[in-house]
Amino acid sequence: MKKNILIVIFFWFIFSEGYAQNPVKGGGITHYNIVFAPDLSNRLNSSLYPKPVSDVKIVSDVLARIWPDITKIRRSVQQMDRYSVDFINKGLIGLYKIDPAFLTIDISKFELNQAVRIQYLTNASAKKLSTDIKTFNAEYARINRMASVSNHGADIWTYFNSGIDANIVLPSFKRGTKNNVYRNILVLFTDGYIEAGIFKKGFDLSKSKINDFRKAYNKAGGKDITAFLAANPKFKVNPVSNPYLKNLEVLVMEMYDRSLSASGSATVHPTDMEIMKVVWKDWLQNSGVKSFEMYPMASDPVTANKIIMNYLKK
Repeated sequence: MKKNILIVIFFWFIFSEGYAQNPVKGGGITHYNIVFAPDLSNRLNSSLYPKPVSDVKIVSDVLARIWPDITKIRRSVQQMDRYSVDFINKGLIGLYKIDPAFLTIDISKFELNQAVRIQYLTNASAKKLSTDIKTFNAEYARINRMASVSNHGADIWTYFNSGIDANIVLPSFKRGTKNNVYRNILVLFTDGYIEAGIFKKGFDLSKSKINDFRKAYNKAGGKDITAFLAANPKFKVNPVSNPYLKNLEVLVMEMYDRSLSASGSATVHPTDMEIMKVVWKDWLQNSGVKSFEMYPMASDPVTANKIIMNYLKK
């Protein structure tokens, strides 16, 4: 059996090296650096804000597709992908006794050893991807259970301003004759309300601020929500100054519209979601984020997984 596995790996290595890799601009290889950044606030309290799909399920479904789906997107060999969790509120790392090593899967540790990399990905060696995924999922689930019964804020503005650094945004590099580029993708789990920062000074997007926006917008005639925001900067969120954002893609997921009824019907217009999206768009653009997309809560696991996979395939 061991001999057969080695034969398979050998031919995979030869076959893969013979493939014409789909190059990125500049003729190189693209690696994926996927960072999950959860807002571990009261949004996890299912009695307050019920969610059809948990963050834990979304993350576990992505990790389950590392091999072969994500690993082989436009590539056959030399993947140096990394998957990790970062915390908006860094204080929770000590509070919850979190070991970041349990929440990291780093394929770059194999460097140029393609045979060992394949053994790891296909669970054909002592060190297995499946084992690391199991550890990752268990730790992430533990943290979410603790956070769901706690009441800790998530200062998203400060996180974007100073929490996103060189540990989150990996640089491009050259290996041999090939340029290697990381797609730094931050999957941000948040309900869209920025409530844990400094209030009423441009650092928040609280429920109260959204209500004030709606009242003023409707009083003004309510014709163009984007134009209204441009003409009324007091409702904007101050842009951050962080050079790392120019190399960061942000996928905002699980935004929760508190203005909807229990059945999902709008109770006011514009809805909280409509206001949040225009304010977030203005904020992320003016903060210099490379690119971003925003999505409301997924109705089922398949939809959530499809959003992320479609984004990765761009």
